[in-house]
Amino acid sequence: MSSPSEHEIEFKLSFLLPKYWGIWLGYGLLRLIGFLPYATKIHFGEALGKFLYLIAGSRKQTAKQNIEIAFPEKNLKEINSLVFEHFKSLGVGLIEITITAWGKHRHSDTNNEMNYFTYYGVENIKLNKDHGTLLLVPHFASMEMSGLMLSFITDYMPIYRKHDNPLLEYLLTKSRTILPTPPKKNTVTPLPNTDTKTMLKALRNHQVLWIAPDQKYNGQGSINVPFFNKPAPTNPGINKLAKLGKAKVIPCFTKRKGLHYEMHILPPLENFPSGDDYEDTLRLHKLYEEEIRQNPAQYLWVHNRWSL
Repeated sequence: MSSPSEHEIEFKLSFLLPKYWGIWLGYGLLRLIGFLPYATKIHFGEALGKFLYLIAGSRKQTAKQNIEIAFPEKNLKEINSLVFEHFKSLGVGLIEITITAWGKHRHSDTNNEMNYFTYYGVENIKLNKDHGTLLLVPHFASMEMSGLMLSFITDYMPIYRKHDNPLLEYLLTKSRTILPTPPKKNTVTPLPNTDTKTMLKALRNHQVLWIAPDQKYNGQGSINVPFFNKPAPTNPGINKLAKLGKAKVIPCFTKRKGLHYEMHILPPLENFPSGDDYEDTLRLHKLYEEEIRQNPAQYLWVHNRWSL
């Protein structure tokens, strides 16, 4: 694992300027919520999600349109119910940031959130030591907890898009970074998606990278591939990254079940990449679809996936 200092960002005095005070206020509120008992935080997140549903406006409309595309067989009542459950899940996902940033795992190796975690298929990572690993983690509302769960079983580097706001970039990167100090044994070092050189170096050194390539992408190299039977602009970069890094691609899905979380780590995809970006991406989309159908409320429907 590369040194955490390579990708750290530093606190700047400019973060104290008035234009950032709103962010600091929100950060302070999250920090206060972080002191609540674990179960209370989850229930608070559901209540927050209900409130967000009431004020969401365009985001609620986007979620509704996306769900209509993905599930044309659902009637209006079923769609509205799913949108409501989705916002509850989003609220919990926001509060989960307080767990990853300030949870008991930061202080105790035994009395921590792992008591709420169940894993299936951990051996698929453990047995892949002769190759680099690209963990394929689609955008579900429980992504923050997925990251925490993985930190208990492996070192890894989550690939992410840098936030346009420098203070949010600083706070989010800091909350997701875990250093190899007691009680934590593993390292989590966020890696910007522009740093291809470090990605390839890590993969060729048989390290683990987290990647979430399932959102809309209209940049250079974008291809339109059906997602729930409707063409979606997609970045096929994971195919090239796997090939150049000589890495195995391992899908990883997390379900939130009340206070508990289940992580399913699938075996490495065979014959991936095949050399056909369209077919490889379509294969990934089918994997996402299968998981989403089992867990529809927790997928990130507020993202404009189909250029609506």
